[in-house]
Order: sequence, then C-alpha cells, then structure tokens
Amino acid sequence: MSRPPDYEWAVLDESEDPVPGEPHDVRDEAARLGRMAGTIRDQITLLKAIAGDDNVGKFADKLRETATDLQDGLDKVATRYEHVSGYLGNWADDLDQCQADSLKALAKAQTAAPTANAAQIKPMPGAPAPHLTPEEQQHQAAADRARHAAQGELHDAKTQLAGIKHHRDDRAHFWMQKIEDTEHDGLKDSRWDSFKDFVHEHAGLIKVLADICTWIVTALVIVSLFIPGLDIATGLLAGLMLTALLGHTALALSGDGSWIDVGLDIFAIATLGAGTWAKGILEGSTDFAGGIAKGLRAGDEGLQGADKLLSEGADLAEGADQTAAASVWESVSNYGRAVGTKFLAGGEKEVVENMEKLRSLAEEFPNTRLFPNALARGTSVLNSVRFANGAANIVDEFGHWAGGSDLINWIGNGFAGGPAHPEVEGDTSPHWDTFGRLKELTTAEVGS
Repeated sequence: MSRPPDYEWAVLDESEDPVPGEPHDVRDEAARLGRMAGTIRDQITLLKAIAGDDNVGKFADKLRETATDLQDGLDKVATRYEHVSGYLGNWADDLDQCQADSLKALAKAQTAAPTANAAQIKPMPGAPAPHLTPEEQQHQAAADRARHAAQGELHDAKTQLAGIKHHRDDRAHFWMQKIEDTEHDGLKDSRWDSFKDFVHEHAGLIKVLADICTWIVTALVIVSLFIPGLDIATGLLAGLMLTALLGHTALALSGDGSWIDVGLDIFAIATLGAGTWAKGILEGSTDFAGGIAKGLRAGDEGLQGADKLLSEGADLAEGADQTAAASVWESVSNYGRAVGTKFLAGGEKEVVENMEKLRSLAEEFPNTRLFPNALARGTSVLNSVRFANGAANIVDEFGHWAGGSDLINWIGNGFAGGPAHPEVEGDTSPHWDTFGRLKELTTAEVGS
C-alpha cells in the first residue's frame, strides 16, 4: 500500500512521511531468512544420518566427529536465522500498525484543518466594531466554537502522531536489540575471518601501498645507477621489499591478490640477500689482500714515495696543458665510464670500489700469485652480483608492466574511490593479457 506524498503531511507540521518504511519488504526478508534456516535444518538432518551410519567405512570415527561438530555449528546458525526471521516479522507488524495509526492521525488533521485554519474577520485597528444582529451574533459564536474545536482536534492529531513516532522508535530499538542479542549465541567469527574481512575491506589501499613500495625500489635503483658515488642502503631496499611482500601475502591469503606477486617479491628479496652476501665476500677478500699488500710495501716505502711524486708531477703537467673544453670532455667521459662501470657491477658502489682495489693490487704485484687469484675470485663474485641484481631488476620491471600496476590504474581512474578505498581495477596500466590471466588463476582465498 502506497503512503501519502510528503506534501500532505504538512498539515501535521511534517515536511515528509513521519513513519516511512516498507513492511512488505521486511516480511520478504524475514521469509527469506526463514527459508535459509529450513535449508540448514535439512543439512543438519543429513549430518545426523552420517554420524549415525555404521557403514561409513574406514574413517568412520573421524567422519562422525566432523559431522557432529559441523552439525552443532549449523544448528546455531539455523537458530540464529530463525530468531532473526521472527524478530523481523514482528517488527514488520509493529511498523505496519504504526503506519496505519499515522494515517488515522493524518485523516483527522485533514478533516479539522480547513475549519481550524479558517480566517477570522476582525475590525481594523481604530475602526468601530460592526453592529451585528442577534442572528449574526449567534452565527459568529457558532463559528468561533467550531474553529476552537477544530483547532483542538488538529492539536490532538499532532499529539497522536508524536506518540506514534515515539512508539515506532521504541519498537524499532527493541527489535534491533533482539537481533543484536542473537550474536551472543556462541557462534563467533574466528580471528582468521576477521583478518580476511579487514583485508577485503581495505584491499584497494593495500594494493596501492604495496605497488608504491615496489615503484620506490625501482626509482632508487635507477637513480643510483646514474650517481656513481651513491649506494642505496640495503636495509631501506629490504624494508620496502618486505612491506610489499607482506601486503601481497595478505591479499593472496584473502583471495584479493595473486600468489605470483608473492613469488616475485620473495625472489626480489632473495636476490637482494644474495647480492649482500656476495658484497660481503668481496669486501673481505679486498681487505685481506690490502693487508698483505701493506706488508709487502713496508720494505720499499722510499721507492713507492718517489714513484708517487713523479706520477703526481706528470699529472700536474698534463693538466696544465689541457684546454677548458678538453677538461669538460674528460669530466663527461669519466662520468660515463663511472656510470658504465657501476652498471656492469650490478649497480653496487662498494663492488666497484673493491674491484678497483683488487685490480690495482694485481697490477702493483704482478709476480705475486695471491693478488691475481684474489682478482679472479673477485670477478666471480662480481658476476654473482651482476646476476642477482640483474635478475631482481628484470623481475621487478616484469611485475610492473606485464602484470599491470595498481598505482597507475588508480591514477588512470582519476583517483576514484579516494585514499581509503582506491579503485585499482582497470586497463590504464600496461599489462600482458596472458600473464594477467595467470595471475587470476593463482588468486584464490586460503582457508574458510
């Protein structure tokens, strides 16, 4: 049954329907929950049959135990649905009654309003009162009594409506409390369920934050390649990678992300660890070789000092002959060689420095097998660093472009959803469709 339009309630000083709602929809929901409870009860009957069956086979005890446990949980669910269904049905009845009473108050007000609001003829200020015949005075008195009575009826209708609204609110609160109390039936969501719900709710934000971490790592690595004297702190890179790994793992566990992203993060962290390990070995070898070289130099300090002075003098003389243009070109060439050397060293400044020391020592002591051997071992370690960092960078870029970037998608969507719930779905970032489908296949919720 449709309710009167909002403007009709103005007679009761209401700008809109004071008792809105759809009792029919509430009853439909109550019926739906009742049907769900019935379906669950049917499943409980089947579980009881399984638990009592003597022919269930080799795993009878375990199967009966599981069926019994599941039966107990489903019984609580069915009971909750049944209670909520009944409460909603009762609320629909109360709401229906309140709406019917509000219509009575409206009809009463609409009947009284024309008389209650009738204009009363009064003489102008300072004008003499009109002379009325006895019959006219009786008519005026009757009109005044009718108007006052109608005003009383209108006031009573407004008071009646206020009581109806109060009763409606009281019953709504009562049934709401009843529904909330059904949560205290011992049927609780596990911590795992709460975790998944949290990740589901904030999946977009977690995706963007994890993607930002990987983009920062990419930017730092690229910038460090073009600044020969800069070495990015391993701890900073590891922290960013670990943050991305935690975010992608949470998304994969909840079914909001792909396990491929987790695998790519683990690979990146593993290669970072391998590079750090290799740098440690190279640094140790360089320090050891440097210590041996220091001892060998001790007996020939005078000659070494003279050679150094001659070398510095030659450099000064050569520098004096250089033109300004040649000096600039030499600086550019030196920078290019430094960038190239660092790139070939896997982007690690420490590796470049240690390899230069080993080469210098091998040239300084060509007749000593120790230093050429140390240089050869250092070259092997250098190749390990190159492989580790190169593989990590390739995997990182592959993840950004082949799998699509959540950050780029969010930007491409015009930052839709806002910072708290960004919308990261879309085709605004480059991606490889085959890899995207593979990520979809490896996206599945873990546990229940």
